[in-house]
Amino acid sequence: MESQNKKQRGGKWTENQLKAALEAVQKGKMSQRKAAATFNVPRRTLRNHIKSGSTKKIIGRTPVLNKTQEKDLCKRVIRLAQVGLPLTSKIVRKQAYEFCKANSIPNSFNDNKNIAGKKWLKNFVKRNPEISLRRAQLMNPARAQKLNKYIVQQHFNAIKTIYEDLNICNHPERLYNMDEKGCRLTIHHQHKVFAAKGTKRVHFVAQEHAENVTIAMCVNAAGNSVPPMVIFKGKRLRPEFCDNMPPGTLVKMGTKGSMTTELFVEFINHLGQFKSQGKCLLIFDGASSHLDARIVDAADAHDIVLYCLPSNTTHELQPLDKSVNKSYEHFWDEEVLLYAYQHPGRKLTKTRFSKIFTKVWSKCTTKENIINGFRATGLFPYDPNAIPEEAYAPSALTQLPNPRDIEQNVSSINDSTSDIMSASRTSIIRSSLLSPRRDNMSDTDVTDCEENLKNLSPSILTENAANEWTGVIEQRNVQNPQSSNHITKLVDYSSSLESNMDLQEQLQMQPFLNINFRYSSPVPTTSGTSNIQPRPRLNSITSDSSEEEGITTFLKNFQYPSKLIDIYTSSSDSNEENLNPNFTELLPISEQMQIQSEDSEDNLPLLKLKNSPHHVP
Repeated sequence: MESQNKKQRGGKWTENQLKAALEAVQKGKMSQRKAAATFNVPRRTLRNHIKSGSTKKIIGRTPVLNKTQEKDLCKRVIRLAQVGLPLTSKIVRKQAYEFCKANSIPNSFNDNKNIAGKKWLKNFVKRNPEISLRRAQLMNPARAQKLNKYIVQQHFNAIKTIYEDLNICNHPERLYNMDEKGCRLTIHHQHKVFAAKGTKRVHFVAQEHAENVTIAMCVNAAGNSVPPMVIFKGKRLRPEFCDNMPPGTLVKMGTKGSMTTELFVEFINHLGQFKSQGKCLLIFDGASSHLDARIVDAADAHDIVLYCLPSNTTHELQPLDKSVNKSYEHFWDEEVLLYAYQHPGRKLTKTRFSKIFTKVWSKCTTKENIINGFRATGLFPYDPNAIPEEAYAPSALTQLPNPRDIEQNVSSINDSTSDIMSASRTSIIRSSLLSPRRDNMSDTDVTDCEENLKNLSPSILTENAANEWTGVIEQRNVQNPQSSNHITKLVDYSSSLESNMDLQEQLQMQPFLNINFRYSSPVPTTSGTSNIQPRPRLNSITSDSSEEEGITTFLKNFQYPSKLIDIYTSSSDSNEENLNPNFTELLPISEQMQIQSEDSEDNLPLLKLKNSPHHVP
């Protein structure tokens, strides 16, 4: 039997008991030993609180980093994860060690490995539950750059125009989305299985490099699905490939087992047999096999309006990617594992593909799953704000200021301070890429920030924490030059901005996003032509009218002059070459020579260009 007089451990005392014990000792009513026994507070704990004068209950050892430093680290970890640069546990431990060494903070970290301990990281995560370990998904840099508010806004504006013309808001059954899904004849992901504890080798016998099958899916906003199109690799279609498929499935063969332009034209004809009555809208991605004039001809024959999503944005703007495709891999692996257990030793082939695919297709294309995909992308119901703010965070690394906004701000300032204003504006943008923005701040808030900068803990990561307030302080210095004498400059201006350079010349030096939006979107239609209005490219201050006139002349001489622009899109960043690989061969030889000469003149100096026979003064 345990002794009843055993000392209580584990911090079972409260702060009220601690305060009462401290008051009794400080007033001389009790000794430390008697007060500790009376109020059930450990004597050593009471002695430490008497020395420090603190009445706050603290259990365990004092953390290496104080609360301000840990909160600073948490904010930066979260922000870096939002912009697509998440930190691993090992990097956080290394940064914590380097921070403590640089600022002479006492610690018990490993000096041989130059890293903080795993136990410190575990306790750090417990003290800061707002962060946790997650499995990061790889994102193409182009996707991080293209998914920004400007492109998404253009996309929703184009969609709204089409909805009004086709009355999609009242007829969701006319809104379709199409996408291809590659399916391997094996499991897609590694799964956790049971084995003996401590086992180092756990294997699952399955094919490592299996053949790929392409499935062309199509669903509408009402929650209905069109029978799929299955593309096998090969040349000869065997009858058994079509057995046990979902009703209405179109089975085709491809040289590489992937979608081609000819197969996509057949898919459009296949969709025309199952689509709703009236003019329908088909949304798809901008793959090269989807951009051809023959596809437009097939769509016109079935009253289908084509809309191409902006490039590298389908992971957030395409309904099938948000719902059906994600669940497809889960159910596919589930059925493949069950098939392997029921038929050990059997190889999953194209002949046996239909037995698994039919079960998976009915599970992933449920009405609720399809509708959720359209709702998540804001296509139906129409909601431009459906994309969360965190989805735009990775584009912050490539985001640059709008030149028109800078011109308006500079024009409102006196001529004597215009040069300083342009330099500070540029520095504000550069210093605030990785820090949350502070808008609508008063002078009192800025003063408090300046006072906090003096006592602010050094940043644990590379960038100083004071950079978060740099833009606010620098902006106030420009408006009140007299108050900038006692404030330390936190940003170094480049020599090019300090010169008396004209604002237009400064803007031309800024590297804008490498996106070529040459034309505005044509009016949605399935027949006839549309007026194309040129607009300036983002990577230049003014548009090149001569270049646009040359492209317009070339489009008029194309083989399909009336069908070329009927694929409706929110941006025209796709190359015209995708419409026909041999587009230059369709022109007369004289015009081909003229295009080649015009292209070669783009790289000539101005002096030689004037002497060129093609130059028009």
